[in-house]
Amino acid sequence: MYQRGEYLYPLYGGSAEHWVSGDYAFCLTTQRITYWILGKDVYGHLGNGELTREPVFYYGD
Repeated sequence: MYQRGEYLYPLYGGSAEHWVSGDYAFCLTTQRITYWILGKDVYGHLGNGELTREPVFYYGD
């Protein structure tokens, strides 16, 4: 994924799939939290406040 403004886009497509607000990324279709950004690490949000144990992405510059 790459970020343009407050939106996250997949590398393979042209339309945004998520938007970023603070430390969270939200799915555009479900309006639910999908990722939590902690520094350069991005963790998946599993629901009910649970996160993946390991980062699923690295948030590069």
